[in-house]
Amino acid sequence: MDDSTANPLFIILLGILRCLVPLLIMLGISYLLKRFGLIKESPIASDELDLEEDDESNPIEGEQANE
Repeated sequence: MDDSTANPLFIILLGILRCLVPLLIMLGISYLLKRFGLIKESPIASDELDLEEDDESNPIEGEQANE
């Protein structure tokens, strides 16, 4: 009973499968939920748009970019 002769490649394969199978299942469920329309992409938040506009209209940065 104490004889343990497991092939190391088999152990590595099982370890990889242990990580990849749940990942593939989660990605598959996510894909199906998006396809059925139960998950939609979030729109860009208005705060992010305000920050982008402020960056473009900043005269100090514009002057530094021209130099």
